[in-house]
Amino acid sequence: MKAVVILFSVLTLCVGYAHCCRCDMIPTNGCNSDFSIRGYVLGMQPRGTPPNDERIYTVFVDQVYKANRPIQRFSFVQVRAYIGSSLCGIRLNQRLYVISGFYNGAIMRTNSCQYSRPWDDIPPIERMDLDCMF
Repeated sequence: MKAVVILFSVLTLCVGYAHCCRCDMIPTNGCNSDFSIRGYVLGMQPRGTPPNDERIYTVFVDQVYKANRPIQRFSFVQVRAYIGSSLCGIRLNQRLYVISGFYNGAIMRTNSCQYSRPWDDIPPIERMDLDCMF
């Protein structure tokens, strides 16, 4: 009986503190996001400590597919992303991406539930659906 109580207590604590990422659906483009851009990731700055650590990516924008706020083509923006998988984290390397995301106040954010893909990994037929400016 004592073992059952201990096991139940441990399981309750584990379930109570478990965090996980859940994406409702996988987007086929960034049209449902606040912004969707194509840009080259130039660098990143680490911020925070695990498990809530994030990266601030500096991105040179060469194409704007959607913007709920002004984003200039051929400008630099900063996009934040958590890196832990429990927070739907995403890691970006120094290469060309399509990055979609949302605004948290004035901060641009993305995560693994958004349409953020390396440009070279997007099939040509899918590239035709990226422009969301109607």
